[in-house]
Amino acid sequence: MLLGAADRGLLRSDDGERWAAVDGVPDGAAIFSLARAGDIVYAGARGAVHRGREGRWTAHPLPDPALEIWSLGVDRRRPERVHAGCRPLALLASDDAGETWRRVDFELPSGTARPHTPRITAIVADGDWLWCGVEVGGVFGSPDRGGHWAALGEGLPSLDVHALVFAGPALLAATPRGIARREGVWSAAALAGDRYCRSLAALPHPGVVLCGLGDGPPGTRGAVVRSEDSGRTWAPTRFPAARSSVWSVAADGDLAVACAIGGEVFVSKDGGRRWRLTADGLGDLRAVLA
Repeated sequence: MLLGAADRGLLRSDDGERWAAVDGVPDGAAIFSLARAGDIVYAGARGAVHRGREGRWTAHPLPDPALEIWSLGVDRRRPERVHAGCRPLALLASDDAGETWRRVDFELPSGTARPHTPRITAIVADGDWLWCGVEVGGVFGSPDRGGHWAALGEGLPSLDVHALVFAGPALLAATPRGIARREGVWSAAALAGDRYCRSLAALPHPGVVLCGLGDGPPGTRGAVVRSEDSGRTWAPTRFPAARSSVWSVAADGDLAVACAIGGEVFVSKDGGRRWRLTADGLGDLRAVLA
């Protein structure tokens, strides 16, 4: 298991209880995103992507050292293709498994509201198709790896998009006003209680998806909800109440891991039905990898 912290670098654990800094990644690195492709792990940071393979980590600089990598997307068909979403707004691509990075044309439509510095918070890549979620800006799709873009925000409950994931044929989007589901058009999923949705993770079981949420950024409480029908309906899980919003959730088989931005870590071994608090006080947590 891996944790990315904005104030403590990259942390590793075998059991979710004892966490230690990863050798080869600076303790002060600000880590905002994590992704895995086979035996390669990517950690998105400020100014670089850290790449780990067989326990050895290397830093690969970005075209602009001021960029922060807030999302990483590995192509499901060609895993050597990786995309990185940035704050300030930028989209980067690598065709050599993260060794080198280049910019991809991506701009928000004129007139898009900018309540704060926009950033790409979610990327899904499948062959030549790309989908990006923007905070704040909506969802955008490209059929040719960024050559042309179409805005897909009409019908979203909010253009403040935090996460994207495919659940079967449906694209799910996490927003501050709940979860939206798209099969041609967007529809809102019913959620009881808090609706500040921050993260999504699809399990290897058909239709099973987890969503980490809370009552705001950073929030005063957090939880994980679970869907068994590709995001149409959601149910609570047995989750110890977090003291801040659940910022990231990830799964590997039936093992699921979630982190709250306030420093708590939670682990489930039954596909996200039941959780336990395994660690606390780990800093400004932004990303988790199971």
